[in-house]
Amino acid sequence: MGLFSFFSSKKKEEKEEFTFITDFKKHLIDNLLIVNLPVNWIPYDSDRFRAKTDDGKLQMSLVNYENKEKNNVAINSQFFKDLKLDLYDVFVTEGEYEAYDDLKVSDSYITKSFKVDDETQYYYTTAKNVNGRLIITDIIVRDIGAYDKKMQPLLQIIGHSMEVK
Repeated sequence: MGLFSFFSSKKKEEKEEFTFITDFKKHLIDNLLIVNLPVNWIPYDSDRFRAKTDDGKLQMSLVNYENKEKNNVAINSQFFKDLKLDLYDVFVTEGEYEAYDDLKVSDSYITKSFKVDDETQYYYTTAKNVNGRLIITDIIVRDIGAYDKKMQPLLQIIGHSMEVK
């Protein structure tokens, strides 16, 4: 038995990899932002932009709003912490949501997931200065079933696809 045959007989470690839906479609939101969403997320009429899968197990809403009080604020990780962390605490203490340990905060977004009854809710918030106005975008995905570790990275891809019209 040679030296090389000893090493080649060891079991190779399996690496866990993400596979994303690669087909996206552009959507105009509030005549302001263009966002790419997976093609299997089908928009439907509502009071805000919403989309769902054919089976209805995944529903998504996207809303833009202007925060006139903070138009001149710097958009960074502290901005997002101040904007959302207290709300996330209220979800847990008053709404009885069960928080997953997946909070991610950057200088361009904040994201967090919760178990609510038989569904998982994924929250993603980003912000942009558009012509001197602070526009905040919230994306909420409600997915019936267990936590999907691919959803938060997918929301980050969607969030990074947003561009001003």
